[in-house]
Amino acid sequence: MMQPLRIPGGWLIAVNKLRLAMDDDLSQVGGATLFHAVNAARRFNIDVDLRPEFDVHGVFHLTVGYQPWPRSPKGRRIKHVPLHFDSDGRCMHAFETRSYPTLVRELEHWIARCTVWQVEPG
Repeated sequence: MMQPLRIPGGWLIAVNKLRLAMDDDLSQVGGATLFHAVNAARRFNIDVDLRPEFDVHGVFHLTVGYQPWPRSPKGRRIKHVPLHFDSDGRCMHAFETRSYPTLVRELEHWIARCTVWQVEPG
């Protein structure tokens, strides 16, 4: 059964393989990304994986990335350019845990925070 998550509007969930009681048997957990979401308006992406994959001693990794706005020569935001995460992207937060309930709490916290967080001024 899929893990219920509180996800406000504005997020695109690209991958969600999180399941209830996922930590019961981590030897069955893998496939690279377990969760990946993007909030284009706020320029964030959140990624969750297990390292190493399919390992009962694996650790959940959560990463929050931010892609700065492209700027005009005068320093103004260029808003018509589609969001693309590249080498200018920044890691805003990284977290690891072996506890699945702790991972879910941290994931929901960062989804909520990134929904309202404005990193750069207008």
